[in-house]
Amino acid sequence: MQLLAWSGETWLLPRAYTELLDRWEQREEELTARARLCSCGAQGPYWGGWRRHNTRTGYVTMCPPCAGEACQLYTGHLRGVLYETLRRRNTRADAYLCRLCKESPAAAWDHCHEHGYVRGPLCGSCNTREGTGIPYYFLRLEGAARHLLECRGCLQQRTLPRRFHIDVVRAHLEQTERHGRCHKQPYARELEHAHGVHRFQLECSGWHATGNWTKDVTASEVAALVRALVDASLAGQEGRPSPGTATGAG
Repeated sequence: MQLLAWSGETWLLPRAYTELLDRWEQREEELTARARLCSCGAQGPYWGGWRRHNTRTGYVTMCPPCAGEACQLYTGHLRGVLYETLRRRNTRADAYLCRLCKESPAAAWDHCHEHGYVRGPLCGSCNTREGTGIPYYFLRLEGAARHLLECRGCLQQRTLPRRFHIDVVRAHLEQTERHGRCHKQPYARELEHAHGVHRFQLECSGWHATGNWTKDVTASEVAALVRALVDASLAGQEGRPSPGTATGAG
C-alpha cells in the first residue's frame, strides 16, 4: 500500500513494481499450462479439466485416453468386502480407473459409511461429490445410484444411504407436482420433519406470483420412492423414477 500514489484521478504504481506483477502473471499462466499438459502432449481445458492425481510418483495430469490405458478397469471383484479389511490389506486404488466418471485415475476406495462395504475406486473429484457434495446433484450423475448399490448392505435392503433419501423425494416431487395447470417444473425443498412426516415446500414463484404450496410425505412414502429408484437403477433405467412408479407421494 505504501507504493501507491494518488494522482488526483487514479492510483499509480512504480514501473518496476508493475513489471514484476506482469512477470508474475506470465509465470502463473505458464505453470497453469504445464499443469494442464498430459504426457502425450494433449492439453486439457482451463476449467474442469483432467484431474491431477496423487500417485506413487506424485501429481500427474492424464487425458481420458491415457488414463484408460494406464489404469485397470474395476470389475467389482471387491464387492462385499469391508472397507476396514481392505485398509489392512493396503490395497491401492490408484491402479484403477474411476468407475464413475471413467476418465481419471482413482484416488480412493469409496465405501458405504452405514454398512461399511466397499463400493469401488473413485477419483478425488467424484469421491468428494459422493461424500460431501449435495446428494441431489450427485444422484443426477450417470451411474450414481448404481454405484451406491455396489454396497452389499444397500443392495440387499434395496435402499440408499439415508443422506440421499430426502433428495430422492425432492427429485420425484419436482418431476410429478405442478401448480394448477402450469407445466413448469417447480423447485422443492424440505421445510421440516416432525412425527415421521417430511413437509416440503414447492415453489413456482418464478412463473406465478402465488406459486407456493406444501406437500407432506410420510416415512413409508419416502422408503417407497427410494425403493422405486433402486429398482429402476437395477433394471438399467438409471435416473429418477417415472411418475407412477411409487404411490402416495406423487
